[in-house]
Amino acid sequence: MSDAPDKPESPVADQPAAAQPAASQAAGPAGRGVQAYERMKAMAMSRDGEVRLDLARDPEAPAELLFYLSDDDEPEVLKAVAANPATPLRAAPRLARDRREDVRALLGGKVARQLPTLQPADQEALRAVAEHALEMLAADQVARVRAAVASAIKDVDCAPPQLIAKLARDVAREVAEPVLRSCAQLSDAELMAILSSRAEGQGEGWVAQAIAGRASLSAPVVDAVLAVDDPEADRLLAANPGAEIGETALEMLADRARVDADLQAPLAARPGLPPRIALRLAEHVDEAVRRILAERGDFDTETRAAIAGVAGRRLDFARDYDGREPAEDKALRLFRAGQLNEAAVWDALAWSDRAFVRAALALLAGTDVATVDRLLATASPKAVTALAWRAGLSMRCARELQAKGARIPPRQLLNARHGTDYPLTEAEMRWQLDFFDIE
Repeated sequence: MSDAPDKPESPVADQPAAAQPAASQAAGPAGRGVQAYERMKAMAMSRDGEVRLDLARDPEAPAELLFYLSDDDEPEVLKAVAANPATPLRAAPRLARDRREDVRALLGGKVARQLPTLQPADQEALRAVAEHALEMLAADQVARVRAAVASAIKDVDCAPPQLIAKLARDVAREVAEPVLRSCAQLSDAELMAILSSRAEGQGEGWVAQAIAGRASLSAPVVDAVLAVDDPEADRLLAANPGAEIGETALEMLADRARVDADLQAPLAARPGLPPRIALRLAEHVDEAVRRILAERGDFDTETRAAIAGVAGRRLDFARDYDGREPAEDKALRLFRAGQLNEAAVWDALAWSDRAFVRAALALLAGTDVATVDRLLATASPKAVTALAWRAGLSMRCARELQAKGARIPPRQLLNARHGTDYPLTEAEMRWQLDFFDIE
């Protein structure tokens, strides 16, 4: 045994006299017979580690003997003491300082699970000891130890708020993620602060993903998740029936679904989807997703007919794909007929007909195809957005043009301001166009 300052010289030296076994007493502590208690005490004092291990594993072992063993030199004995439900909480701070991470990890899970039993006022002192030990373990240098505390405490309603906040902000994913995903004690303000300080622009999409998967999410938190612009988090939000997604947020998801095929189906199947969002979604999804929209029972006949009409228009647009009409000729024909509009550009982008898109942009922007090719080749979000503006397209279409026309990665796309507005001023867009001699 080591000589820790707080360790008693014998297993019962720090017990009240009335609690110590005596030859005159009929029973020892906890009502045990003197002989049984003396046998357990001898086991605690044994030089044989296996004997001490047997006692450390015994859920009937006296609390004071388990406390004595909490300073044992054998790792297996300490692990057994840390895991034993009969080990007194006053041993927790001592075990929390043990050099062995297995011991600390076992202790963290056990103490966290014991918190709900320490609610009565007469348990206040023990609760303070437990919280002190958990604070030590939550600050442990080993992520595995902190993760053991997090996984056990995430479902504990009476956990200290400051401890929950500390674990939720941990830099290690295995520590923070279970708390972010499951702990009901995290307030909206805390969740939004975490998203703002940890996730946005730092390549930590798992933070947004964990929060997006929570059983319930308020509209402000949903907006904060969307601000991170993580594709997987968007998909989790769309599929989460407990997330309060307002119409503006749904519009944003519908726009992102234009370039994220995996987002389309969960968004199309989302309960309560407004008809106008469904129609917007129908403009750029494949036939399988349009079928999900058309077969929903919560849309009126007019909306279902409009969704089906999108499919028909797309098929009409594609009727010349067998080579009977070159893309530039088709664009010019529609332009002269006054039918070259945003819908035609949407349809071409949906079919990945980049030749038609380039020809259409040249005609609508008053330039030539070579200039459009040169601008798109820069993959500049601002330049492509300015071209869409010059062509008279909406900002939603401009975002699609960035993604499919210029193949700009999703995280680099320039998004609309307030859901629909161009994010650049007219002067800024004219300045972008000047580089390509587009007036």
